[in-house]
Amino acid sequence: MGIAWAFLFAALLLVGYMIGLVIGILVLLFIIGWLNAGLAGMIWNVSIRTDWKSLLAHGFALLLALLVAHVPEIIINFAVPGLASTVVMFVVNCFIDGFVAKGITGYWREEYEDSEMV
Repeated sequence: MGIAWAFLFAALLLVGYMIGLVIGILVLLFIIGWLNAGLAGMIWNVSIRTDWKSLLAHGFALLLALLVAHVPEIIINFAVPGLASTVVMFVVNCFIDGFVAKGITGYWREEYEDSEMV
């Protein structure tokens, strides 16, 4: 999905610079929200709202949270550049990203009421 998004983003930038930039970022947010909602359903059996507003807000919140979560990685890779630190940070960030994604997922969880027919 990332490669497909990159080609779509590049094509949109060529067509209309500012409009393409905005549309490309919106598509990225939708993809991030949709992927996290799908993974939450498969991994944690959590049902997520998938209307367009929820996906957009979900993607935006997740993107911001992941950017903040990766600040230590950027600092460590800057201080200790090399393949070993990159591999170690990749493995560590897999768990951190999963924790952050699950935390963000909780805000868009669908709640079902059990109603009894009388």
